[in-house]
Amino acid sequence: MNKEQINLLGEYIKARSSVILIENIPESVIKKGAVVINSDCSNTELMGSFENLEYKAPKWYNELIESSKKHTPVLVIKDINKIQEKKQRKFIELLKYKKVYVNKLPDNCMIFITYSNLSENPIDEELYSFMAQI
Repeated sequence: MNKEQINLLGEYIKARSSVILIENIPESVIKKGAVVINSDCSNTELMGSFENLEYKAPKWYNELIESSKKHTPVLVIKDINKIQEKKQRKFIELLKYKKVYVNKLPDNCMIFITYSNLSENPIDEELYSFMAQI
């Protein structure tokens, strides 16, 4: 990241912009306890599942809640545009409503979405509308 991008990132964080599209995320963010979801995860891995009649939140959600008890929770969705635009749409509920099924994300949760080569692999327009790009 160049200095301008770092400054822009700082401004987005101060403004509480909760979904940031960024080409590369510093490894230090992940090492400090960020929860990472790969964009090619299954719907069950993303949204959880039902066992009998009981809803089970996805593993990453529980990790995010635990993380929020210690510091600002950070969720990273990796390589969003390495999957087809149609498949990217599975993240709309998470980004639009800040929840997973009936479970709300922590209010102070930051969401970073990484990408590579947007000119060759675009992002779904509706999904893109929920993001601030650096």
